[in-house]
Amino acid sequence: MISIVSIFRFLFLFLLYIGNSYAVHNVIIVLGSHDNNILEERVSSTMNYINNKSEDTSTLYLSGGVKEAFKNDQTEASKMNNLFSSNYDIEIVQDQLAKNTAENFAYLKQWIYANFSLDSLPNVIVSTSDFHKNRAELIFNGIFPEIQPIWNLSISKCLSCWNDEHIHIKNVHNDILKTHYIMGMGPGLGPGLGPAI
Repeated sequence: MISIVSIFRFLFLFLLYIGNSYAVHNVIIVLGSHDNNILEERVSSTMNYINNKSEDTSTLYLSGGVKEAFKNDQTEASKMNNLFSSNYDIEIVQDQLAKNTAENFAYLKQWIYANFSLDSLPNVIVSTSDFHKNRAELIFNGIFPEIQPIWNLSISKCLSCWNDEHIHIKNVHNDILKTHYIMGMGPGLGPGLGPAI
């Protein structure tokens, strides 16, 4: 005869198995910056986010190349990697090609579709500065309309950055269009209309 304890044990193990098989992966993209103070603020904010969350299935996607390459310049991604790798035992992916926010998200999209199936897309956490969120959100939505990200914002000490965003936000549409070569889209195609990447 089957005991009630055996039935509950079976149900518990079954539910644990089902829960683990549907665990969603988290990808935390940390947007680079050529300004080392802003870069460190974003890394610090991301470390706080990781320390306060209990998700085990996370990947850090560090995004940032070199805007104006000079000899021996270190990429933004590798600078961030130096700060993270000594503090965390977590999978780290470095995008050392992106030179702006639109490219950050275009290369992320390319990486996600190369590593996840359509029915198991990860949660995306975008770690950037408070002053950058409005523009970054417009760009993210233009490149990644199928995912609603979670935002992790650092509090920036850069006062002039808020004013600079008023200039940069005017270029959002063109910045998105320029990333179509990364996402495998032809000229004139909107996000989501090109081949899956």
